[in-house]
Amino acid sequence: MQVERLAVAPVLLDSSFLIDLEREIAAGVAGPAMAWLRGNRHGGQRPLVVSCISVAEFLEGCGNAQEGMKFVCRYIPQSIGFHHATKYAELQRRAARNGSRFGENDAWQLAFAERAHASIVGRDRKAFHNLGARYEQLAAE
Repeated sequence: MQVERLAVAPVLLDSSFLIDLEREIAAGVAGPAMAWLRGNRHGGQRPLVVSCISVAEFLEGCGNAQEGMKFVCRYIPQSIGFHHATKYAELQRRAARNGSRFGENDAWQLAFAERAHASIVGRDRKAFHNLGARYEQLAAE
């Protein structure tokens, strides 16, 4: 994804967001995920993207993988490549120098967000704290 071609930066939907949204839709009860979608409907029409990491985590918990794929394919799928790998390594090296390390999937999500200049929406502020204002908290933890 080339950000310079986009009028606005994309939003990466974390698996926590996708899981909550799918549960809200299945229950027929609007909750924080649906409220976030409604509240961001007119935000310059930011592209809503899902990384292969978000998709894998979401599908892992799906009872029906085919239905799960239909659900996630509503959004713009993104793959992870070489440039993301170099950003991943940089993030993990920097974290190690500070005496910590990101979880594997969180580091891939962060690498994608950094390369795409994307925000992330989910419910794991601790994992994505270094994004600052580019992390959009879904619900109180």
